[in-house]
Amino acid sequence: MQFDADYFDGISPRAQRVLVSITDDAFTFNATTDISGASPTRHIFFIKDCHIQAKLGTGRRLIDLSDGSRLETDYQDLEHHLPKNSSHHLWRAIHYAESHLLIVIFALIGIVLSSLLLLKYGVPVAAKFAALATPPSIEKDLGKQTLEALDHQKLGYFTASELSDAKKSAIQEALKDLCLKTRDCPSYQLTFRKSPTIGANAFALPGGYLIMTDELVALAKDNNEIIAVLAHELGHVKGRHALRQTLQGTISGIIVIAITGDVSSIAAGLPALMLNMSYSRDLELDADHYALKSLKTACIPTHSFATLLLKLEKSHGGSTSAPEMISSHPNTKQRIMPFLSKQHQCEQPSI
Repeated sequence: MQFDADYFDGISPRAQRVLVSITDDAFTFNATTDISGASPTRHIFFIKDCHIQAKLGTGRRLIDLSDGSRLETDYQDLEHHLPKNSSHHLWRAIHYAESHLLIVIFALIGIVLSSLLLLKYGVPVAAKFAALATPPSIEKDLGKQTLEALDHQKLGYFTASELSDAKKSAIQEALKDLCLKTRDCPSYQLTFRKSPTIGANAFALPGGYLIMTDELVALAKDNNEIIAVLAHELGHVKGRHALRQTLQGTISGIIVIAITGDVSSIAAGLPALMLNMSYSRDLELDADHYALKSLKTACIPTHSFATLLLKLEKSHGGSTSAPEMISSHPNTKQRIMPFLSKQHQCEQPSI
């Protein structure tokens, strides 16, 4: 079998028109070895040492020869005349799929659906196990660095708390009392900050760092409401939610970037952000369940949590700086319903 091709020797940009013969195991053709007009010489290249690039639409076929030179030909069906090789069948199948619009459309739909399923169900599971496998020391370092960044004057998020020492001690003691009664508190470190930027807020950082703003303390009617919110944040610490959410956002971003192929694209960042917000709703419900159980066990009125949550929602209204506890989370009215049910008795665990 023979076909016409342009031969590039890898030295000169000038192509030579050659007639290539395919034997059982080699490409053979005659071509000059320099530009001085010398007589053509016989070239033999074993097929197993050459790289025949896959079809790309109806473009020219490219054959990379073993010495760095190349053949380019308009002849498309090279594989039928090459030694039998299972990879040839694979490339023919791929080219067939690429050349049929219906197959491309179904493949695209399959990729989109599988990616959505992976992001919705696979990523949270992967993040959960990754968080469990992360040493506590690393998680604590992450939380410490985050807090230091938030405390930095250039960012302007936090300033020193202006609460009195007596008020801080009262809250600390009330939280310790909750933990003594429930005997189910994770290791934590409660920190007070003032933040006109963030406003009334409380949130948990990786490693057990609990942040409470002076503005939230001022919003609360009594310590029961404050402890109810802190119980919710302890639920985040217990489930290592901050670390899981960080991992979920990171993994989601990597997957979206892999699909879009554009690291700098805004489109790659926004879907990951939206997915991370969705995950936050699930984690909020876990923290709510922990808080409800803890408040019942510690004989703290469960409606305290509902009351402060409604105050938070009202105080921020439609502001974009809504606190962590009410932003991007489940419907507030649905969340507080379990906390408003009649509390018949305390559920302190038996010793």
